[in-house]
Amino acid sequence: MKLISARQAWRDALHESRDSVLASAAERAKLGKRGHVFGETMPSMGDSNGRCAHMLAAGLVQSAIGTLPKPLQHFGHALYSPVATGQDMNIAHALVWLTVDLDGYNVKRREVAYWMALAAIRSHLAVVSGREGWGPSRVCEFVQDWYGTKVSVSHWARDWAEIWTIIASAVDQLDAKALKPVAAVIVRMSERREPGACRWTLYDREHVADLRAEVYAARRDVARDALRQRLTAMDEPQLRRWFARMSVYSQAYRHEWGVDMIECPTRHLVYTDRIAEYWNQRQRVRDVIKKVA
Repeated sequence: MKLISARQAWRDALHESRDSVLASAAERAKLGKRGHVFGETMPSMGDSNGRCAHMLAAGLVQSAIGTLPKPLQHFGHALYSPVATGQDMNIAHALVWLTVDLDGYNVKRREVAYWMALAAIRSHLAVVSGREGWGPSRVCEFVQDWYGTKVSVSHWARDWAEIWTIIASAVDQLDAKALKPVAAVIVRMSERREPGACRWTLYDREHVADLRAEVYAARRDVARDALRQRLTAMDEPQLRRWFARMSVYSQAYRHEWGVDMIECPTRHLVYTDRIAEYWNQRQRVRDVIKKVA
């Protein structure tokens, strides 16, 4: 079992891809086999070291999951466990609903929002599984199927976009809390340094990105002002060279992080501040002209 990311570790720690010795023997007995059959492919039982390593890593991850409050454990199982049950999803739904604050909305809106909370979990599950998140039309269809209330897609921005954002943010926050102890295990198990190794093979990338965002948030104003002063002091040829570097940097950053910049924007404050300053300086050299109606 490789410890690549907290989500992957959660899933793999609860999944055993190979049958046990007793299960293999029981299957052979059921087929009436005795001894070895010539030409038969037998599962290897010799990789005991690899099996022990898998059990060690899985045990550490399962122990970390066990430190979470029960509702958060069920929430994580609903998203990542290969043996998730209906109980896991029901408790995850209740946890999200109890976390969001919708006191400013009327009863009818909150009734619909209750089912939107379940839709938000399923949308988040799709995203972390490598699929597309749910759009307004699919959320409206889900609410109508499960609750019987028709939600107008044409009025989504006016009536439901804010509620959906609140619920989706709550799901993101609960996901981060559930993954935190598992990410800590990955960091602790990957303290070794290997020459030429990529840092993402040594650390959980999401954990590192969250720590980086927390550190930057504490000094964000100072860093942003320093960048602005440095760029203001540049002449136009120097700015042109900086623009070229920023264009390459932006393409690489978007390629690396993808939809995570939208799902978890607080992780990418450094990137967004540089992009904002990029367009400010483009305006300064009159590459961008504001159109006034």
